[in-house]
Parts: sequence; structure tokens; C-alpha cells
Amino acid sequence: MPPNEPKPATPEAQALLRAAERDRKTVELLLQHHDAPVSSVGFHAQQYLEKVIKAVLVSNAVIFRRTHDLEELADLLERQGIELPLPRDQMKHLNPFAVIIRYQDMEIALTDINPITEIMENAYAWVKRQIYE
Repeated sequence: MPPNEPKPATPEAQALLRAAERDRKTVELLLQHHDAPVSSVGFHAQQYLEKVIKAVLVSNAVIFRRTHDLEELADLLERQGIELPLPRDQMKHLNPFAVIIRYQDMEIALTDINPITEIMENAYAWVKRQIYE
């Protein structure tokens, strides 16, 4: 299926993109500190991805329920014929950081935190292909 044409960012999508940018900046700052909690890095990376996906959905007039589940949001993208920002396994890997780690006293080990930067760069390039401000 050919990729959708880029859509203009609605005011709601623009607000989501501004919030996503704050999460991106937070991850960038946390990664400068080797003792930064992995749960914090993962949480803000997951939030970034969640918000850019939601911005694309909003710009495509897709109605969705309140959720933090990246896999559910990926399903919505696919149903609309919109390419995914990342492979599903990368999104699935970030999913637990949304709620479980935030509210429970546990850590999920990332085997290597370095891919977080690449994941976020890929998501940024994807959102730029999908919508424009």
C-alpha cells in the first residue's frame, strides 16, 4: 500500500508534538548521566513515541481511546494504512515503561540503552514524513 500523503498538524497534534519534544529533551539529558535510572529513560522514550503516534493519528482524524499501549496505537496506524514508526518489537520493548515501571517498585533492564537514541531519531523522522506543522 502506498504511504499516505503528509497531513497538516492540527492544533491538538501540535500540542502533542510540543509535549513529545519535552520528553525527547528529557531523554537526551538523562542519557548524559551514566547513573540515570533506566526506568526514567525508558518512561520518557515511551512517552515520546506515544505522543508522536497520537499526533499522527489526530492529524489523520483517527479517534482513539485514552491509552498508553503502543501496540494498540500501532494497530490503529495499520488499520489506517499508515506505516509504523518502528518495528513492533521495539515498540513492545518500550511498552512496560508506560505504566508498570512508573507505579511499581521494579526495574526492567535494557540490555543496551544506546538504541534508545536511534529509536527516537527514527520516530522523529517518521513523524516528519507523516505530518507537517
